[in-house]
Amino acid sequence: MREMAYKMTSRLALFFLVLTAAHAESGATLSGTVKDPQGRGVPNAALTLVSRTGSSENAATSDASGGYRFRSLPEGNYIVTVEASGFAPVLVDDVHLGAGLAETRDIVLKVAGVREEVVVTASSTPQTPAEVSKAVTVIDQADAEARDNSALSDVVDLAPGVRVQQLGGPGAFTTIQIRGLRDEDTALLVDGLRLRDASATQADASGLIEDLLFTDAARVEVMRGSGSSLYGTNAIGGIINVITDEGGGRTRGSILLEGGSLDAFRGRAKVAGDWAGGRIQYSFGVAQTEVTSGLGGDQPFRDTNAQGRITFHLSPKMQLVARIFAGNSFGKIYGDPDVIGTATGFGIVNASANGPNATFLAAPDDPDSTRAARFLTGALILTGQPAAKLDYSISYQAEANSRRYGNGPAGAGPYQPDSSTRSLYDGRIQTVNAHLNYHLGQTNLFTAGYEFESENYANDNGQQFEPEASSGVNVTQLSHTVFAQDQARFFNDQLQISGAVRAQFFSLDTPIFTPAASAPYQITAFPAPPAAYTGDGSIAYFFRKSATKVRAHVGRGYRAPSLFERFGAGFDPVYGYSVYGDPRLTPEHSIGADAGLDRMFLGGKLKASATYFYTSLQNVINFDTSGLINPATDPWGRYVGYLNTRGGISRGAEASAAVAPTRSLNITAAYTYINAIERTPIVSDVLRTFVVPRNQFSFLATERATSRLLLTVDSRQSSDYLAPVYGSLITQVYRFDGIHKINLGASYRLPLSEFQAVRFFARAENIFNQTYFESGYPTPGRTAMGGMQFDF
Repeated sequence: MREMAYKMTSRLALFFLVLTAAHAESGATLSGTVKDPQGRGVPNAALTLVSRTGSSENAATSDASGGYRFRSLPEGNYIVTVEASGFAPVLVDDVHLGAGLAETRDIVLKVAGVREEVVVTASSTPQTPAEVSKAVTVIDQADAEARDNSALSDVVDLAPGVRVQQLGGPGAFTTIQIRGLRDEDTALLVDGLRLRDASATQADASGLIEDLLFTDAARVEVMRGSGSSLYGTNAIGGIINVITDEGGGRTRGSILLEGGSLDAFRGRAKVAGDWAGGRIQYSFGVAQTEVTSGLGGDQPFRDTNAQGRITFHLSPKMQLVARIFAGNSFGKIYGDPDVIGTATGFGIVNASANGPNATFLAAPDDPDSTRAARFLTGALILTGQPAAKLDYSISYQAEANSRRYGNGPAGAGPYQPDSSTRSLYDGRIQTVNAHLNYHLGQTNLFTAGYEFESENYANDNGQQFEPEASSGVNVTQLSHTVFAQDQARFFNDQLQISGAVRAQFFSLDTPIFTPAASAPYQITAFPAPPAAYTGDGSIAYFFRKSATKVRAHVGRGYRAPSLFERFGAGFDPVYGYSVYGDPRLTPEHSIGADAGLDRMFLGGKLKASATYFYTSLQNVINFDTSGLINPATDPWGRYVGYLNTRGGISRGAEASAAVAPTRSLNITAAYTYINAIERTPIVSDVLRTFVVPRNQFSFLATERATSRLLLTVDSRQSSDYLAPVYGSLITQVYRFDGIHKINLGASYRLPLSEFQAVRFFARAENIFNQTYFESGYPTPGRTAMGGMQFDF
């Protein structure tokens, strides 16, 4: 079956290659001048030209007189974005190029205003902010650089509805939750393709988050609300899409070096440009984080990432993109927090780790507990336009993940002293995706496609010096997916309506267990999960006179059960197998809806948004420790393990605003209220969902004090939340204080020539030295970093 899918895709690609080559032509041209408000040319402006179907993307930089030129372009409709230092970004959304014709378009930059970005996450094809019918936040490279963000989790931390939790200092386990849902309900994408770890407990991206550095990304798009109909499993709460820098234009780059608290060092080098008259565009970056002491002086961490892409414009109607993203990390990890003595009482206990009234023991230092991880994902994407109304995309992505945990007898905590253990997790995912875009008219775009995925999970656990105590499992699952989407625009593009459907079908290879003689599930038929069906609909209407958009979105989400949830097991030479998984698990399902209002004021200097959201998790997978599993009736005699349960509800409201009151000052703020509850209590009689604060507030202000000096202040505030600790999993849950952090930054850019400059910067975080614990894990107090960056 797998070979047949590969052969079919190869033949389809060959067909399109021949078809497109037959229609090759010189292509259209777009040129002009980038000007300031006084009409003077602006040099070194970065321009991006994106086709409305996503089949073509080009980049350029303006020359010394502000001139720019895009060559060899296919016929179609395009969006142009322009950015230059000291000016607000400009978006031009009405560019139409005829076959083989030359178009001239001068672009005038604005001195101040709210950022506008092309969005590709919400509908899988590029859209302007006025057209988007879903709740989306875009954080670009300039935003991340202003806050000196080195990790992906830092980049998205201030977005509305987003909750980032890091269980310790740099390199500690990190999760991203959206709208009060679980971390496995957030789908992570790179250039629109899923990135997840097949060997993770929920087969999501949560095992990768702490290792992802902001290396060579142009921007990150955060879409809130169900996206399963477009992007498949795990997109119940929302999507984070990392867009790799497309390169193009003159050869340019940067080198960054910085250091500071926790004996931390960071370096990054980037280069981008084009060759052969723009027919080849490239970008590449490498980043390194090294923490020699870390939190408490004994939590070292190192992490290296490489990211890049190269685009070959094979003809005006065809391009081939090769993309890579890889990382290698190693660090020490904390033990688990624990109750003091024996858990007593029921319900909610105020968390305190200090003084005579302490109620829990904070996560202890474990001097011989380590984590080593690697990930590698690469993709080939072929896009083309065989006819004016028809274009296609064929992609192949391969992803490999490897995590190694080691733990010796030293240290404190509930599992210590312990013999030396090691756990090995490996995951492999290969995905082939093909889709067609067909213009039913000037305002109607229909998309249909097919996806094949092969997912492999391998695990080996045991004692380092007792091979007979080890256990392993290796299992592969295949899936076939068909999907379709229709996007329509009416009333001179003021009304946007879209709908999508998706169906995914699974098949399963026979799992391999070791030791095989006593392997579990031997009398089980190993059923494949039932098919997953999802649907999605959204609508938006833009009132041009008042610059107001009203929007609504409803979607059915799903998450396929992971291979660990279905076949997870441990082995002991005395007691034999302990079975946790259940091969009978069915996919999780949800219904999510939101409605919102976006409005621009003051001639584009103020943008305000408000959204109400509601998500119902109708069928979920939980790890049960409360006695729902009866060993007398369970087919594998389990006392604890995974099972399908009733789920819960998360509802609330988001409000955000972005304002540019002066040409030098930009302010963004967001508030989120979340009321998330479970239908079945997990601990005692508590229904409130764990690790979800009811109230969250974020704030960011950037002041360009002079043409060279940039100042920033940002803050994250949240109310308390509930979380269990080890030893209280059945009777008690703890109420932890929320985050109250304020951070300051400054950057000074010294020009050396027309294109060269040195930037000096410093940033201080948690300036009031708040002491708080994330679910019982200590976090850094006041820290500071500083360094320099050379741009060329």
